[in-house]
Amino acid sequence: MRIPMQEASRSRSVDRTMLWTLKRRGAQTMDGLSSLTGIGWAQVFLSMDRLSRIGKVSLTPVRPCGYQISIAGLLRR
Repeated sequence: MRIPMQEASRSRSVDRTMLWTLKRRGAQTMDGLSSLTGIGWAQVFLSMDRLSRIGKVSLTPVRPCGYQISIAGLLRR
């Protein structure tokens, strides 16, 4: 299945916004990212899924059904 060019471009734009926000504001929840960026929760979720699969962000469980998201490698020591 091919993704239309416009959708792919929008996805990259959302991903860049998420990474920029995490770099500037530090680790956030998905709700926090949605609030800070004005991007809907579903788009934030899809972006975090894409970025975590390629190793750009790390997800850390913080409560049942809740995660803190950070730039990959920043919390590792």
